[in-house]
Amino acid sequence: MIESQQLQERRPVVSPPNTATFGMFTLSSAFQPIISIPHRRAVGYEALIRPKDEQGKSCSPEALFQQAKDNELSLSLDRSCRALHIENFSRFDINNKWLFLNIDSQSLTDEKPTFECMTNVLKESQVNADQLVIEILEHEILDRSYLKEMIKHFRSLGCLIAIDDFGAGHSNFERIWELEPDIVKLDRNLVTRSAKDPKLKRILKGIISLIHSTGCLVVLEGIETKDEAVLAIEVNADMVQGFYFATPDAHISLDPTLDQTLSQLLQIQSTNLNQDHNVASQRFKLLSQRFLHAIELFIANLDLQKSTTPIFKDPRAARCFLLDEEGYQIGTSIHSPNYEQRLNNRFGPLLDSHNAKWSQKHYHYRAIRSPEQLQVSRPYLSATDLRLCITVSIAIKVNGAVYVYCCDLNWQENEPL
Repeated sequence: MIESQQLQERRPVVSPPNTATFGMFTLSSAFQPIISIPHRRAVGYEALIRPKDEQGKSCSPEALFQQAKDNELSLSLDRSCRALHIENFSRFDINNKWLFLNIDSQSLTDEKPTFECMTNVLKESQVNADQLVIEILEHEILDRSYLKEMIKHFRSLGCLIAIDDFGAGHSNFERIWELEPDIVKLDRNLVTRSAKDPKLKRILKGIISLIHSTGCLVVLEGIETKDEAVLAIEVNADMVQGFYFATPDAHISLDPTLDQTLSQLLQIQSTNLNQDHNVASQRFKLLSQRFLHAIELFIANLDLQKSTTPIFKDPRAARCFLLDEEGYQIGTSIHSPNYEQRLNNRFGPLLDSHNAKWSQKHYHYRAIRSPEQLQVSRPYLSATDLRLCITVSIAIKVNGAVYVYCCDLNWQENEPL
């Protein structure tokens, strides 16, 4: 009873939601939480329009927007929706949450209205400008100069800027570099496809890393399954949104289960990491034995070809090669018998690596920096055959000369070392 009473006290006390009209439609607001993964709670809500026709029957937002075909009507509808969402959001006592607002940026850039509308709406509501996140559809921007003015105005009010649906259509990073948003929301298709394809999952993680390097937070939209939710954690997204966590609703209420749900997801990801680590440890132990045996053979006779026998017992071994202290390759690479059968002649111009310089590679300069210590690179794309690989290397000194002995291992997606 006490717990139920405490939860009741935490729920905001609100009045009935406001509605608006546009032509034959009655408009209302629905709010979907945007959840911070590390905080395990909602940090904001995206406002979504919910129209009903003259008979009170719910219809799609697309049917509503079809009625506003010209830019002037579209701009009027856009303003009505924003004002309605802000009014309804202000009914909830949640000053420490963001309100994500979509704007019709194309209508704004076509009509070029004054900026007073948003300023007036904020004055009439109890929502602070620094609670607003203005979402701009990434693929519909045409007039760049006016759009920058508009963004500058919203920022001067204290609003945050988000690019929505990044990854759909003709998305490119130039938009991020040019507009400098605070938040980037990735298109749902990136999530669904990455959850099924390990290669795309790796690419998605790289995209998020690149976005982070520009100083932006990342939201993954459209999370509908547990697998997609775990994926969001694995690719280092900051926030998530989707039906798996909550459906849009006219009322904003605190969900006491979010903490537990996110904690369970984080535990799943942690368990997966531990399992991969255990597998990797076992494989690395056997690989180390074979590699060190190969080094002993090389030191004994300085014959790269003969020294490869033990390491080529590993089915993932692709090639061995030798570098000097400056990073120049000594001779040609020795390919494993299994790998030679899969060599692709299309990349023939890249296969001969004699005298190529690899000093910029981790496997060389780390080995030189820490001699006689085994080094293992992260997965990377080999410049000799365009396959993903991992390089094991060690710097050794034989008869006064320094060598870096290297072996490339084929790397499969989602495979631990």
